[in-house]
Amino acid sequence: MSNLAVALAIVISYLDRRSATSTEDDDIQVLEAVAAELQQSPPDEKNEVVSALVRIGRADLIDGLGLR
Repeated sequence: MSNLAVALAIVISYLDRRSATSTEDDDIQVLEAVAAELQQSPPDEKNEVVSALVRIGRADLIDGLGLR
């Protein structure tokens, strides 16, 4: 569960400090950091993230995040 917590903390921290001068490159760096954390999660946690992405209609992100 710690990988999920770290991934969530990365996103919350980034959103909190994101400014009008933030770029798409900044956004991509954060997504890559989140993906790296999620990829290190145990299989059951990865499956939970996959299920959550399906539930919110974003199954298209599963492969891009390296969760399969």
